Amino acid sequence: MDTNRIRYFLSLARTGSITKAAEVHRISAAAFSKAMKVFESEVGEKLTIPHGRGLILTDYANSIVPSLQMIIEQIDGIRDRSVGSRTSKHVFKVATFEVFSTHFMAKAVHEFFPDHDCVVHEMIPGRMEEAVASGAVDLALTYLPIPHPDLDLLRITDIEMGVYGHPSLIANEPFESLPFAIPVGPIDGSPNKVRGLDGWPDDAFPRTIRYRVEMLETALGLCREGLAVAYIPRFTARLYNGVVRADLRLELVETPKKFPKRRDSVYLIKRKSETEGREAKKLAQAVRKICRPG
Repeated sequence: MDTNRIRYFLSLARTGSITKAAEVHRISAAAFSKAMKVFESEVGEKLTIPHGRGLILTDYANSIVPSLQMIIEQIDGIRDRSVGSRTSKHVFKVATFEVFSTHFMAKAVHEFFPDHDCVVHEMIPGRMEEAVASGAVDLALTYLPIPHPDLDLLRITDIEMGVYGHPSLIANEPFESLPFAIPVGPIDGSPNKVRGLDGWPDDAFPRTIRYRVEMLETALGLCREGLAVAYIPRFTARLYNGVVRADLRLELVETPKKFPKRRDSVYLIKRKSETEGREAKKLAQAVRKICRPG
């Protein structure tokens, strides 16, 4: 049953005139009459009776007016909510860990989400997946994905990892002796057998760990002071070096030949029940642009 014909019928019920109802919908009286004949056949009951020069509704027609009016109001309500969601200022909630929330998110928000109110949650892998699945956040970014039955893990791009430190430290220490600053806490359930939040392959290549910190900025501070090195994405080091004085910049450490060069994939986490909307596409664009090599 076509909703336009329902609207035509309701206008006829209000005006009591084919001519006036046709004017409301800006169609000819002939086209309106034809539409009403089709609608009458769809309903399967007589809806109008000639009365003088006009017509009146049958008792049955009058009885279905409230139900049809409710149907149209519900349809209009759905449309209003859809339009409102596209045009109103949206609160965009994203979860990630500090590799992305430090430096990256500020640029992403500025360039790709200027019309959004943004809430950025810092969570470890596992918890961010649960937050997306429960609807507590809209999307999440990670390069240590943990599968979840209700989520899609959409690969966006690959990023290069590297060991970075201040020249005052890395010029005088052999790689095996370099003190690392690493994130506090192991990951439970990670499918790629890494135990640290920074993605270092601890099971295959041991390192000297001197500092365990909760914040990436703390690790960068230790590196800046020449006290430690950190295993971080190269884009993180590039963004950091772009906002500090030249004498505080970090340099890439040459790793031993036996150390595997790592390229990790960045994943966008979304609910399977959600379409890949504007925010998801913009966030993927931001990752590809801001995290690109160079």
